[in-house]
Amino acid sequence: MAAHMAVPPFVIRTAKTTDATAIGALLRTCYTDGLKADYHPNVLAAALPIITQPKESLIRSGTYFVGDSGESHLVASGGWSWHGPVGGVAPRDTAHLRHVVVSLDYMRRGIGRVLLDHIFASARAQGVRRLICTSTITAAGFYEAMGFECRGDVALTLGPGLGFPAVQLVYDL
Repeated sequence: MAAHMAVPPFVIRTAKTTDATAIGALLRTCYTDGLKADYHPNVLAAALPIITQPKESLIRSGTYFVGDSGESHLVASGGWSWHGPVGGVAPRDTAHLRHVVVSLDYMRRGIGRVLLDHIFASARAQGVRRLICTSTITAAGFYEAMGFECRGDVALTLGPGLGFPAVQLVYDL
C-alpha cells in the first residue's frame, strides 16, 4: 500500500489575470495526461487545443479560483459562471461549474474537495441554488462522490462538427 504524502500548504484565492499562463499550463497537463484513458487519441487531438485554453473572461469574473502553493505553483483551479461552457444562460439561480482541475501530482489528497467547497460557498453567496457540471468522462466519478447527481452523457460542442463526449451532472446547493 502506497503512503499518501501530506498535502503541501496551499491557499485558495481568486484567480488574477496574471495567473493565465499558469492556469493554461495546469489545464494542458491535466487534460493531456489525465484524459488519455477515457478518450480516443483523435478526439483528444481535436479537443485539447480548445479545452486547454484558459478563458480570460472566466479568470476575470471573480468566480474562478486557484489553489496556490506559492511561487506561482498552482495545484488546482476552477470556478463557476452564469454562462455555460459553450454560452447560454440558465435560470437566475442556476450556474455552471467551470474548468475544475487538480494537478495530477496532487490528486486524491483532498485538494479538489477544498476547492469545490470554496466554489460552493462563492456560488451560494451570489444566490446560486443549483450548479450544472459538464464533466469529462474521467472526472464524473469524482463529482458523483462529491454529491453531484448524474443526468447522463452529452456531447459538448466545441466547434463546427466537433463534439466532445462529456457527462452532465447537477448539484443542489
